[in-house]
Amino acid sequence: MRIEEAPPEWLRSVVSPAYLVGPRITLRHVSLGFSRAEVLRQFRWGQDDELQFWSGSIPSAPSMVQFEADVLAWAASRDATRDRYAILGEDGLMIGMVSYFNLIFERRQAELGIYIGERTCWSNGYGSEAIVTLMGHLFRYTNLDSMVLTTYASNARAQACYRKCGFEVIGSARAYNGRAGYCVDVQMRLTRERFQRLHGSRPITVHLR
Repeated sequence: MRIEEAPPEWLRSVVSPAYLVGPRITLRHVSLGFSRAEVLRQFRWGQDDELQFWSGSIPSAPSMVQFEADVLAWAASRDATRDRYAILGEDGLMIGMVSYFNLIFERRQAELGIYIGERTCWSNGYGSEAIVTLMGHLFRYTNLDSMVLTTYASNARAQACYRKCGFEVIGSARAYNGRAGYCVDVQMRLTRERFQRLHGSRPITVHLR
């Protein structure tokens, strides 16, 4: 669905601000582009087999030329059912990406995707802060009612992060994919009501376009 076809309450200038600023991290909208160093960094993340295994959603390409073309396409995307933000650390360097996709307007529900590409930033709370910052904005400025996600049952670190944000397990299923083979997927959900109860007073600075 193109942006122009989205419901009025999903006006992109409000739903997709230029920056969302949390206590330690900043989320920068992909439409603002990436520096050459950031493109190289993302390409490196895409070649990390362990990172790919646990995330399953890190963009990759067979060549740097193709990857740069893909990055330009993301920045120009006009799909109303998904959005992406670069995660910037305290020093302003890009450390990962957070996104939502499969937005279903009638259900007021979307699916979350996130990864921290810089290994030195793992287990430091950056992932949970990025999620809470994005969710705080969406629950405050849109009519979104819930966010869902899927992760491996064996990915204890990711589940701990999601629970810290307020996500709860709603189900599990045996699945198969090319990287993990047969595995068990866990489905989790965070509702507007639960988020506001846990994080409603958390400050977020929004910079519109």
